[in-house]
Amino acid sequence: MTVPRRIQPEARGAALIMALLVVALATMLSTTLFFRQDVWLRQVDTQRDQAQTRIIAGAGIAWARAVLAYDTRTSVSDHLGEAWAITVPTTRVEDGEIAGQVTDEQGKWNLNNLLAGDGSVSAANMEVFRRLLVLLRLSPELAATLADWLDKDSEPSAGGAEDAYYLAQPQPYRSANRILTDVDGLLRVRGFDANVVERLRPHVTALPGYHRANVNTASEFVLSALLPDMQPSEIRQMIAQRERIPFRDFVDFRARLPRSEIAPNQELLDTRSRYFTVLIRARYGRAGLTTEALLERPGRDWPLVVWQKYQ
Repeated sequence: MTVPRRIQPEARGAALIMALLVVALATMLSTTLFFRQDVWLRQVDTQRDQAQTRIIAGAGIAWARAVLAYDTRTSVSDHLGEAWAITVPTTRVEDGEIAGQVTDEQGKWNLNNLLAGDGSVSAANMEVFRRLLVLLRLSPELAATLADWLDKDSEPSAGGAEDAYYLAQPQPYRSANRILTDVDGLLRVRGFDANVVERLRPHVTALPGYHRANVNTASEFVLSALLPDMQPSEIRQMIAQRERIPFRDFVDFRARLPRSEIAPNQELLDTRSRYFTVLIRARYGRAGLTTEALLERPGRDWPLVVWQKYQ
């Protein structure tokens, strides 16, 4: 009869330690797998939420286009009492929310109006911009530097700047010699730092081509720059008047001016707008975004999206 060999205490201890190590390793592996699976599921959820948020924001842009298209068919002028001008407060949608507003870009002064049709500088609009700069307590010399940035030649005007200035910068570049695509393009122009641009932003825009300002939506500063014959009190009175009864057309606007000697320039003013921006804030689940789009309303056609930005 064979007598079983007794297992030494050291061997039993080693086996126990090995068993514990195997259990610990298995636990660690299962925990890692569950953690990776959880991360993957969260990524899937986040991607789903982001996709849904973009769909909600896209619906907001489509809403703005529909409102503007309807407005084209039902009104003869654009003013701040219309449906498109109403700010939409934060509104709940299924598992998300949306808010937005539409702004008339022709209620601002178009910086690209500085250029005449042949690419030269428009003297009349230079004066408008200088007046606007003074009203905003900014240097009127900024008008010359912007005009040089936009015009087609490389000869600096008095107080302006062309290639020689920009090529001498630590990171050299050339003058654009073309129109601005957005207001942020001012940051590359001499004298237009972030503070200047933010001061200008509520009152200026960058639209393709030449576009008149809408007297029904323009700010007090813009109207004062466009109507230098009017006193500030008369401008404020006109703004209060348009809130009650918007101006139907230029003839109606001129007839309702406070003094007969005021001579508004019809080439600078309008009561109808072609360009609008729409700002949409959307959220779904854990994802949120802000998107801004420039819309062009060409006649009675469906408004076009000129550009769209996401933040």
